[in-house]
Amino acid sequence: MAAPSAADEAQSEAQSEAQSELKDFVEYCVPLTGFAAFDLYATGMARLYLDTARHQVGAARFAKFWEHWQDAVDGFGGPEDLDPTDREVARALTYLWFTGAWPLLAPDAHAELRREMANVEFVASPSAYPEGLVWKTFHGHPGGAKPPGFGTWAVKPPAPVPADALRDDLGLPADAAYRTGLPEAVSPDAIPAHLLPGHRLSRDIPPSAVPTALAPTTPEEDPV
Repeated sequence: MAAPSAADEAQSEAQSEAQSELKDFVEYCVPLTGFAAFDLYATGMARLYLDTARHQVGAARFAKFWEHWQDAVDGFGGPEDLDPTDREVARALTYLWFTGAWPLLAPDAHAELRREMANVEFVASPSAYPEGLVWKTFHGHPGGAKPPGFGTWAVKPPAPVPADALRDDLGLPADAAYRTGLPEAVSPDAIPAHLLPGHRLSRDIPPSAVPTALAPTTPEEDPV
């Protein structure tokens, strides 16, 4: 068997670097989105989202943001530890994961980034819309895509994810504090239910329990 050529070795090295880069991207998007790496990979959008964010922010500026975000996560921090522009990039990246669209940036961030494209919202790709994480947060499905199937309303949805499981998925220590959306740090066990990612029981309303719209009235029936 012939030895691999220099071109083959270069291609193999490039593929390895790309895989490592994507793994790093997904790993640090876990605390940004609140979803496990499995869920992020399952969308099939990780590479597209990385390329989209890098293109929108600029390769050099995105690398700087990513370094700051990694430092914040490694120090058990969050978006509140970033400067305003980096925080806006983090918001945009989160929005991209949840909706499949790159959002309109805050004017100050758009100016500071010196972006060379229009500051408009756009969908990253036709496949990104049905793969948005927002649908998973309430076990719903995107309108016009991924129908849930016949009889699925009769199936009881899963219970909320326990705090211990969330902590394990995020790789957090047992005494890690959680601060997003709260005035001060609390332990994961004390996080209010409405701030936890995943399913919310308050949304479990079967169609039969939803009041129907009132029939239109005739002019004679309208109250005077």
